[in-house]
Amino acid sequence: MADERIMKTPLVTVLTTTYNHSKFITDCIRSVLAQTYDNWEQVIVDDGSTDNTEEIVKEFDDERIVYVRQKHVGVHRLAETYNRGLKLSRGEFIAVLEGDDMFPRRKLELQVPSFTDDDVVLSFGKCVLVNQDKKVLGMWPLNGNRFIGMTDWLTPLLVNYYITGGTVMLRRDPLQKIGGFSQPFGTVAVDYSTYLELALIGKFRFVNEVLGVWRKHGESFSDSVLYKGMNAHVSDVALQYVIPFCRKHGLPIDWKALSQQKGRDLFHVGRHQLLHGNKREALQNFQQSFKLSSVFGKCKSVGGMAASLMGVDLEKVAGRLGRPTER
Repeated sequence: MADERIMKTPLVTVLTTTYNHSKFITDCIRSVLAQTYDNWEQVIVDDGSTDNTEEIVKEFDDERIVYVRQKHVGVHRLAETYNRGLKLSRGEFIAVLEGDDMFPRRKLELQVPSFTDDDVVLSFGKCVLVNQDKKVLGMWPLNGNRFIGMTDWLTPLLVNYYITGGTVMLRRDPLQKIGGFSQPFGTVAVDYSTYLELALIGKFRFVNEVLGVWRKHGESFSDSVLYKGMNAHVSDVALQYVIPFCRKHGLPIDWKALSQQKGRDLFHVGRHQLLHGNKREALQNFQQSFKLSSVFGKCKSVGGMAASLMGVDLEKVAGRLGRPTER
């Protein structure tokens, strides 16, 4: 029955939320129009953009593109924006695509078959990171083989947000069953909390293919948060999401693993600050990362501290090692 349904090419809703993405929304929409899988619709929810995003979207004459504009509510009410798009969607599957990101041409074609088993609620894959000019910065994850054959998706998700942004596709019914996209009070993201809830009721699947193109640029919210040194957005994820989630569902909390993950997050923040010339702040974060990290993490933190003190281009080193860079 499941195989028969997949063969009928079910409708996929590409859910796009956007705010002041006039520089990028054309590429976003074109990447959907270029899909080799034809049975899709794109629901675009504009959170009150003040630029000409609306005019650009309306230039595309395709009945599969649904555009709705709302009064600006901001990132702290992001779940409302996502759930408005969900309510408008008709697809059996929901593919998430931010207004400044893109899909590879075969994304939908490659990903829909990962839902052959009825108990699969979420699918994700590899992501290419590019800068504002579409220059490739790297690939994530570097080694997706660890996800192949994985059966326990929740335990590692509680300490490491391993799902790559812009590659996710969700089965609509389970998503509605948990109440749609969720956003804990005071947080600025809907993805992590939503995926934690879905991991309780179904299986995930990893597709070892590039399924998303994530554009990193100074105007994106995640980059601006890091640049300003507001590392709570990254390194206090445990306090905002994991600990309340575990307590809500009566799950044990792995404090050691959470501590080490915070160390990894602070290392990432340090890299970003170093890239923008904030050597003193970077050094402080590398030092904190050293205290919290595993042995391997401590070695990386020492490298970060050395780079901060000696003026070494850490991103150039990362690039030579084949690692994703912040540049």
